[in-house]
Amino acid sequence: MLTDDQTAALDAAWAPARTAGVLGRTSVAELWEHTAGFTAAVCSHFSAQPSDLAVHLVDVGTGAGVPGLLLAAQLPQAHVTLVDANERRLDHVRRARRALGLDDRCTVVHARAEDLASDSAQRGRFDGAVARLLAEPADAAELLTPLVRDGGVLVVSTAARWRSVWAQLPVPSLPLGAAVVHGDEDLYVEIPRLGAVPDELPRRAKARRRSPLLPS
Repeated sequence: MLTDDQTAALDAAWAPARTAGVLGRTSVAELWEHTAGFTAAVCSHFSAQPSDLAVHLVDVGTGAGVPGLLLAAQLPQAHVTLVDANERRLDHVRRARRALGLDDRCTVVHARAEDLASDSAQRGRFDGAVARLLAEPADAAELLTPLVRDGGVLVVSTAARWRSVWAQLPVPSLPLGAAVVHGDEDLYVEIPRLGAVPDELPRRAKARRRSPLLPS
């Protein structure tokens, strides 16, 4: 749990994000509780791994830094890359990163998800990818899968209405195993990455809309 000083520092650091409408009115304590679902899913996947071995995660569409920063705060072994296409939002991430003293374990990257996932230096680099309400299941799966190494994991928070879509996994077009759903209303979907990622993934937005790999 965050100390009182950390909570106060983070609350102050995120004040501009609340004013800008990036974070909403959810308290730091509530955001911490929300991120615990990501932590449980990540830890369940890497439970057999020594606790002192670094885990490299990427948070795509991080906004003000949720869940990535809070995930790093809960997992001392985690090194997190926080990615967003909006540079102004990343200013909020940087302030929050400093408030938590996580500069050494959290890297901020300004990029669109599909560009990052198409970058040969980033593909397959991460043990896990996390995202909070990034997109509909087909988009989220296609954008995140190329970033994760074989044997890694995707952890996505998702609306309850998408439960049946995630349940379609595995499908031949994506190197993903079956989805494990955590929670009842606030859902966290844990999906193992298995096998080789086709070079053409992720496709551009128009192609993804025309032919989703997970039909809704």
